[in-house]
Amino acid sequence: MSENNTLEHRIQRLEDVESIKKLQAIYGHHVDKGWNGKEVNFEVLPSLFTEEATWVCEAMGVNVKGINKIVDMLKEQTAGGELGMHSFTNPIININGDTATGKYLLWVGVQNDGVANLVYQSEDVEYRRTPEGWKITAINLHFARLLNS
Repeated sequence: MSENNTLEHRIQRLEDVESIKKLQAIYGHHVDKGWNGKEVNFEVLPSLFTEEATWVCEAMGVNVKGINKIVDMLKEQTAGGELGMHSFTNPIININGDTATGKYLLWVGVQNDGVANLVYQSEDVEYRRTPEGWKITAINLHFARLLNS
């Protein structure tokens, strides 16, 4: 049996995948807002990213680097919205030692000025294992379709 297929290695890989899925869900949870008193939690967001992380979305004209700029951009992007709800689906997570990649399909429900929209997207995410656990090092968001109400 090769070293990468030992029981310990396979268990570690499963634990890493689950940790990354949870990290991605926590990110979505903290950028959601607009129901049951929920607001974007800008205090938690820095703990989810590495200091030099990037957040890119060509369709939105966003290309920022550094956790403070990411938080500022998210504050700006969510400022006028009444509702934001993220649902990450179909995760494809690949672990490579202390780095990993994730590919997701993403539904985002949004409401601004009383107008509701559903946005279908994909998201490519890069992660790095740190002493505090897995963190996001890059988000690259790709719009596929905007469905208006």
